[in-house]
Amino acid sequence: MKESTDLCTMQEAITNEIIEERNREMAESIAEKRLEAKVAEENYQQEIKAMEAAGLKIANLEALDVELATQAEADIESVEIKMNEMSQEPVITTDELDIEKAFLPQDAFILTPAWSAEFSDDDVQDQLTGASSISAQTYLSGGGCKDKYIWARGAGSGIAGTGVGKIQTYVYFGFWFKPPVSRFYSVRPLFRLRGYYIVKANDRWYNSKYAKVVASTWVNVKQYNWKGWNHVDVLNVADDNINVNRRFDADRSMYASYLLGGGDWAFISCVIGLYAYARGSGSFAKLDFHTGHANRLCVPYCYVY
Repeated sequence: MKESTDLCTMQEAITNEIIEERNREMAESIAEKRLEAKVAEENYQQEIKAMEAAGLKIANLEALDVELATQAEADIESVEIKMNEMSQEPVITTDELDIEKAFLPQDAFILTPAWSAEFSDDDVQDQLTGASSISAQTYLSGGGCKDKYIWARGAGSGIAGTGVGKIQTYVYFGFWFKPPVSRFYSVRPLFRLRGYYIVKANDRWYNSKYAKVVASTWVNVKQYNWKGWNHVDVLNVADDNINVNRRFDADRSMYASYLLGGGDWAFISCVIGLYAYARGSGSFAKLDFHTGHANRLCVPYCYVY
């Protein structure tokens, strides 16, 4: 009973630390985005003066951009409807057990999540980004799946970095592990991503359009101190002329090694990062691991051996 109480106390302390640090980072990111937008607008006004001095009819170019963006928005809406329809039924109908369990060492530990939460720099004042929300949760008997989407759309010409929508989200899954002896341990979380992405931009000579999505996986361990992040991008799609919409259904494992002390609890943070960026009207970026029965983010197991 005492050990259980001590573990609850440790979990409260470490998760509060994570929440405080990440919330501070997200607030700083929002402030930076607002400043970037202000500076970009100032630079844009200088660019406009130079373009008008060169004889370009800015009003005509802006009107053409509005026309093209209207068609692009209709196309995006149509694509979203199609992708959402595809997300209503699970893509993989098996129980999705990790077959690699059979190849683990006999003394391997199979951990399930004890805690989850998410952090996002979605700005309520910014109409160019959006995201679903996830409440922090303590798991009593495993778990490990969450629904999450983010999107970003661009505005205007995109020249000088104006009209940018961008958003970063981190979905946390926390695991507890007590090493029996002091040594280096291999930590291998299983990241399970089921969803889709949309990346659309149409760059012309008179504007600056761009769109990008990134999905990434992260792992870190705290025992006495944080040991250091390991990070891999599992999806990275971007271009200034692009029109891509595809499902992304993948299992990814990460391998990391940490020196841990025997007999003391260690907290393993397994994180899925989602990033969307769009610049200029008609540009759009979305990662959807939320819609229907098919889409979700999971870290069902973390193997330690």
